[in-house]
Amino acid sequence: MSTPKAFADTSLPPPAVHVHRSNQNAHVAPRWLKAVLLLLLLKPDPPLGVPEHIQRLWGQYSPWFPAAEYTPPPCNCNITQLQRHGARYPNEDDGVEYRKSVERLGSARKFIDSRLDFLGDYEYTLGEELLIPFGATQSFEAGEEAYKRYAHLVSPEDVPFVRASDASRVVQTAGNWTVGDQELISYQVNSTLNNYCPNAGSGEAHMDKWLSIFAPPIKARLNKAAPGAHLTNTDVFNLLAMCPFETVATEAPSAFCALFTKDDFRAFEYHGDIEKYYKTGYGEPLGAVQGVGYVNELLARLTDTPVRDHTQTNASLPFPLGRALYADFSHENAMVAVYAALGLFRVDPLDPREMPARGATRWVASRMVPFSTRMVTERVECGGGGYYVRILVNDEVQPLGFCGAGSDGLCTLDAFVESQGYARRDGDGDFEKCYA
Repeated sequence: MSTPKAFADTSLPPPAVHVHRSNQNAHVAPRWLKAVLLLLLLKPDPPLGVPEHIQRLWGQYSPWFPAAEYTPPPCNCNITQLQRHGARYPNEDDGVEYRKSVERLGSARKFIDSRLDFLGDYEYTLGEELLIPFGATQSFEAGEEAYKRYAHLVSPEDVPFVRASDASRVVQTAGNWTVGDQELISYQVNSTLNNYCPNAGSGEAHMDKWLSIFAPPIKARLNKAAPGAHLTNTDVFNLLAMCPFETVATEAPSAFCALFTKDDFRAFEYHGDIEKYYKTGYGEPLGAVQGVGYVNELLARLTDTPVRDHTQTNASLPFPLGRALYADFSHENAMVAVYAALGLFRVDPLDPREMPARGATRWVASRMVPFSTRMVTERVECGGGGYYVRILVNDEVQPLGFCGAGSDGLCTLDAFVESQGYARRDGDGDFEKCYA
């Protein structure tokens, strides 16, 4: 069964998902259990025709894949899931630049390498910003996965609370996750599902440094194969990006993929690692604070107490407590900020002049924030022995050493709350620096 195109393309009728775009409390219809049964009829992600080891070198543009084999929680739990939207077309500004780079390559006087012959009649067809059918399928399958694992936690009297940031691709991702048969709340106002800090850096200087190191040899190779193209380092990055974007959009290998080697894609992936580290991660002084509001909301859900936050949380928005399952839908930059605020994936600073050996760092964008990425926080209760917390990112149990977790990834709820001092102190004044 192929994914209905209406769930992916906003130029067509939207999915049958009821979206509230106001600050009023929304009624959540008790239909999730029967609706999500439809997910079992769906096929797996369609094959893309590109080796998986290459797909895993596409950084934040990689399709979702499990980072580890899923291990069920040892006891009963409740769930908070934070998920990135599914695969999309390029952002508007990026798409403009990608098209220019393709046109520049196509303007060569001749092609010496036969792998460039496709440019003779090539037409750029990528849209902008929108969720694509492949991304819609990813969203369906994420909902199916949640149903298989956690359906026993909910009932008509205790249904999931689902919310999304306002971007259409995020709203549609949430709608696909619920099979379009449950109300969700989408926020047009600032909320913890968006990262926003006007004074924060963008990581551009670090990304440009790495680009200046890895791109020149590729640029020379392509310019030799396409005399007269006069490609720049930026063109190299844009043409590399055409491989994942066109592949997931067409669900077939992009001809651009064949222009590059595995080492080229490894360098491309590291560019994404650097971007996330120095944009909203540990390398940006105002990165982690952009995730503080969400962490404080998470603490409220884990402890069933009102939110205590003076950063991004908007007290006028609905925020029920006592639910067995919460699902939030956002963007990768916001998720990276949440990771940093929590203390996940803490590593030594990434060097923009030299790529580390494969496996030498845990900070890898394709494992942390691929399309349709999900972070699941479980509050576990075992035999009256109190509550414990476990966090999984793309099925990989995270090492919560900062709150005393052992090899099972479990730490006591009290220790976890205590470990989140930066968030509970509203970012130690960093939030005010966003606007100073």
